[in-house]
Parts: sequence; structure tokens; C-alpha cells
Amino acid sequence: MLAVSRTNRGLVRKNNEDSVLVRIPDLFAIADGMGGSEAGEIASFEAVRRLQKLTIEEQTDEEVLQSLKNKIEKINDQIWEMANQQPDKKGMGTTLTAVYIKNNEKAFVAHVGDSRIYLLQDGNLKQISSDHSYVAELVRQKQLTPKEAENSDQKHMILRAVGAEPAVKVDTFEFLLTGVQKLLLCSDGLSNMVSKEKIEELLKNKDLDKMADELMNMALEAGGEDNISFIIIALEEKR
Repeated sequence: MLAVSRTNRGLVRKNNEDSVLVRIPDLFAIADGMGGSEAGEIASFEAVRRLQKLTIEEQTDEEVLQSLKNKIEKINDQIWEMANQQPDKKGMGTTLTAVYIKNNEKAFVAHVGDSRIYLLQDGNLKQISSDHSYVAELVRQKQLTPKEAENSDQKHMILRAVGAEPAVKVDTFEFLLTGVQKLLLCSDGLSNMVSKEKIEELLKNKDLDKMADELMNMALEAGGEDNISFIIIALEEKR
């Protein structure tokens, strides 16, 4: 397994409130912070800093998922407490999307917010995480079409964030890595700027560093309206 990551402030925002965790060979995460002057970057940094300490190597599959969930719930408590103790940080929170890879055979996911996980399998790119956002919920309720949601000025409104409330609901699931060529974790600064079709085509290349540079350039050339962060995990190809 090989992995590359990139993060960029983008062309509009003053700060980069994204944080990235790459702990080869097993733990990867994207956190997209929000709220308050510079508070978003503190929330996302604290989330990945605390997550990286997680040790679950000897656990069963069921225990791994529960440990991921428990850890994120604890991080939620810690960021919530931090925000309420410091007035300038009140209201801060962060998305947190984490993938734990066990023996290069199975992946375990814990997910809050609208950062995304995609997998490239048999040449096809598929989003396997659900966006916890207002427009995504309207799409699920068939009140908006996916195209309308893509063009909505409310697509940045998220319904769940780590640290934003006293408690948080964490999505957890697992999947086999058989036949998966690549995993992509990304903040919405990438997924809102570059189409799924363009990402899919680019991920079929084999030079990971070149692929990552081109993906970042595409997001910037499209406007770079938000912070842009992503991790590409290659399960079969070599650099």
C-alpha cells in the first residue's frame, strides 16, 4: 500500500481549516473545520491529533468499529468542552472522516459531516460515505435532485459536526478491499470543485504524486473556493 496527501488553503479563504491524518499503513482521516476566527483549524487539528493516538491492532472487527466510534465521541466531548471554555472558539466544530485498514484486506469507517470517501473498483469511482448535509438530506427525501443539490447555495450547510454539539452521531461501517484499486478521502473543497467523472479518470493513472498534483491543480483552476484536502491510498499500484 502507498498513500499520498495534499492540503491547500485554496484561492478564497484566508486560513486553511482542513487537517489531514496519514498514519501508514493503517489509519487515515480528513477533518474540515468550521466556526469562529481561526477556531475551525483548531477543531480539525485537535480531531486528527487525538485520533492518531488510537491503537486497535489486536482487536476483532466488531471491536475496531466500536473503538472508532467511541474515540470520535470522546473527541466530540473534548472539542465541545474546549469551545465552551474559550469564548473565541465557541461554535467551532469539524467534519471527521476516518478509515482504518486492517491487514490490507478490510477497511473500517467512522464518519461525521460532508467530507467524503470514494473507492475506485474495476475502473469505476463510487462514493461510499453519506453526506451529513442539508441538501443531501433533501436529495434523500426526494425534495431536490442531485443536480439541484450540486448547484444549491446551501450545500455547505452540514447537519453533523464533531464538537459542535454535546453529543454526535457517528456513521460506522466496514467493507472488503478485494478488487479495490484506490481509496480517496477528501474535503468538500475537492468534491465541490472537481466532478466525479474527472476524479475517476485521473485516479486511473499510476504515478501517485503526479496524480495528486494534477488533482489539486484541477480544484484550484476550477476556482479553489474552499480549502482543498485529500488522501489517495493505492492498494495495488506502485509509485
